[in-house]
Amino acid sequence: MATSVNSSTSSLSTLSAKTGMAGLVSGLDTDSLVESLTSASRAKITKSQQNLQLLEWKQSSYRGVSKILKEFQSKYLDVLSKTNFRSAALFNTVSATASSTKVSATTTSAATAGTITINKITQLATNQKITSAEGVSSPLEGTLDQVNLLSGIDASNSKSFLMKLDGKVKTITLDNDFRIATAGSADAFKTKLQEKITAAFGTEDGTNPMVDVTLTTGKLAFAPMDGSTLSIHALNDDTNTIAYLGLKDKQSNKMTTSMSLEDLTFKNALVPGADGKVKLTINSIDFEFDKTESLSSVMSKINSSDAGVNLSYSSINDQFTMTAKNSGAGDNIQISETSGNLMTALGLAGTNATFDPGVNAKLTVNNKEIIRTSNNVEIDGVKIELKELSDEAITVTTKADASALKDTIKSFVEDYNNMIETMNKLVKEDRDSGYPPLTDAQKEEMSEKEIESWESKAKVGLLRGDKLIKGVANQMQTMIYGSAVQGGISLFDLGITSAGYAENGKLKIDEDKLAAAIETKGAAIQELFTTEKTGLAVQLNDIINSAAKTSGVKGTRGSLIEMAGYESTLSNTENSIYDNIQNINKNMTKMKTSLKDEETRYWSKFTALETALQQLNTQSSILAQFSSGA
Repeated sequence: MATSVNSSTSSLSTLSAKTGMAGLVSGLDTDSLVESLTSASRAKITKSQQNLQLLEWKQSSYRGVSKILKEFQSKYLDVLSKTNFRSAALFNTVSATASSTKVSATTTSAATAGTITINKITQLATNQKITSAEGVSSPLEGTLDQVNLLSGIDASNSKSFLMKLDGKVKTITLDNDFRIATAGSADAFKTKLQEKITAAFGTEDGTNPMVDVTLTTGKLAFAPMDGSTLSIHALNDDTNTIAYLGLKDKQSNKMTTSMSLEDLTFKNALVPGADGKVKLTINSIDFEFDKTESLSSVMSKINSSDAGVNLSYSSINDQFTMTAKNSGAGDNIQISETSGNLMTALGLAGTNATFDPGVNAKLTVNNKEIIRTSNNVEIDGVKIELKELSDEAITVTTKADASALKDTIKSFVEDYNNMIETMNKLVKEDRDSGYPPLTDAQKEEMSEKEIESWESKAKVGLLRGDKLIKGVANQMQTMIYGSAVQGGISLFDLGITSAGYAENGKLKIDEDKLAAAIETKGAAIQELFTTEKTGLAVQLNDIINSAAKTSGVKGTRGSLIEMAGYESTLSNTENSIYDNIQNINKNMTKMKTSLKDEETRYWSKFTALETALQQLNTQSSILAQFSSGA
C-alpha cells in the first residue's frame, strides 16, 4: 500500500479571487474559511486533473505497444528489410558459384548442395524484332521560291532563318549583297547559300562541308554529314522565309519525337483515317492515336502496354525498331493496321521492314541437350543466366550454409517473445489504487526521487484487462502455431514450440531440430512463412497493420492508433484519447471559472461581514462616549 502524503488533498491551495478585507475586524482566517467552503469544487478539479494524467499515461502505454509492434514489423516484415520473413529470398540458404564468367548463377529456396555441369552453350536466345530501313524521315528538301524569297531584301532589309546542327544553332542571313549576287541565277544562289552555311558550321576535313547544299531543277536540299541531325527554324516567327525555301518550320532530317504525328515529315507520308486517327493492333492489343498526339506519347503507350513489345528510335540511323519483350523462336510480334498507316510510315510494316526472327537458347547440361526460349534457365532450383557461347564445360557449384538463416529465425523468435511479453505484462499487472496521480501541492513536498518512485507505481496496471491489447496478443498466439497450406509444416516441425502455460504464449527453440529442418525442408519453411494470405509472416504483418497502421485517414488506421495515436503522424491529434483529453481540459476551464466566481461570492460576504462589524464597533464607541459624558 502507498504511504500517505502529508499535504492538502487539493492542488488548488492558492485562492484565485482574494479580494476585500481578510478578517481585520473579526479576526477570522478568511483564507482558510473560503478555501474550506470551496473544497468540493476544488476536489472536482483535482479529480479531473488526475483523470487527465491517467489518460496521458494510458496514451503513452498504448503508443509503447504500437512502437514495439512497428519495430518488429520494420525488422522482420518490411519489403526493404534484409530479414524480411515475407520474402522467399530470405530462406535461400544455398549459394551458387560458376567456373566461368560466360554464365551467372543464383539460387532459389529449392536449390540443394551439389554441382551442375554445362557441357557447352551452342546458341543464345534472341528477341524477334522488326527494323525499318534507314532514313524514315523525309529529306530536308523542298521547292525553292527564289523570287519571293529575295523580294523585299534591300540595303535596309534582310531575311534570316535558323539552322540547328546537332544542337548547335546558327543564324543564316540573306542580305542585300546576297540578293545582288544571286538574282536570277539558281547556280549562284546555291553557291552563295553554301558559302554562308559553311561559314556557320565549317567543314568536316577542310574540304567537305558539314552541311551540303544542292539545288536541282528548283529542288533545294540540305544534307548534313552521316549521323547528324539538322533542322530549320523560323526566326522571330518569320515562317514565310522558311516556306519560300520549300520547307516547314522546325522541319528536320530526323524524327523529333516531341512533335505531333501530323507535323512530322515521314519519307512514306502518314495518312490518318477520315476521323484524323490512326488505329492498329499489336499482339491482339488495340491502339488508337489522334494525329495531334506526339510521337513520344505514342511510343510510351505502346511500350507500357500489354502488347509485349518495345518501340525505339535511333536518330543516328533515322530508324525505328520494334523488339519483342519475350525472347525465343515464334511469332512474338504481330502487327495489323486497321485505320491509317502509322506502322507503314514508321517503316515497320510493308516492303521496307526487315523481320529478324528470335531464336531459342541451346545448351547441353549434364550431357543432356536442352532448349529454352530464354537465356535465363532454371535447373534444380538454380537460376542460370547465359551470357556467351561456350565450347568448354562450365561447372556451377551449389553450397549450403544454414547458419545465417538459423540465427535470423532465433532472433525472430526472441523479438516475438519480447513483443508478447510486453503486451501480456500490461494486461495482467495489478493496479494499486493507493497510488493515484500526485497533485502539484503533493509534488512540492516530495523530492524528485520520491516523485519518480511514486509515479512508476501509479502507472502500473493502467491497461489491466485491456481488450485491444489482449486482442492483438491473442490473434498472434492463435495464428503462430498453424500451417500455411493444408498438409504443410508448422513451427513445431522447426523445433519451435510453446514455452509453456506460465509463459503466456512465448516460444522456445530446439536448435538442433531447427538446424536439421533448415537443411532438409527449405522449400517447406519458405512456404510456411511466405504463402500469400496464409503464410505466418503474411498473417503476422496483417495483424500488426490492423493494430498499428498509421497511414490512411481517421477511421481506417490500426485499432491502437485510433485509440491513442502515434507521434509525428496525423494520428497524433486524431485519436480517442486526445479527444477525451480535450474534453477534460474544456470542462476544467469551466470548473476553474466557476470556482473563481464561487470564491468571489464568499469573499464578498466576508467583506460585508467585516464592514458591518466595523460599523458596529464605531457605533459602540460613540455610545460609550455618550455614557461617560453623562
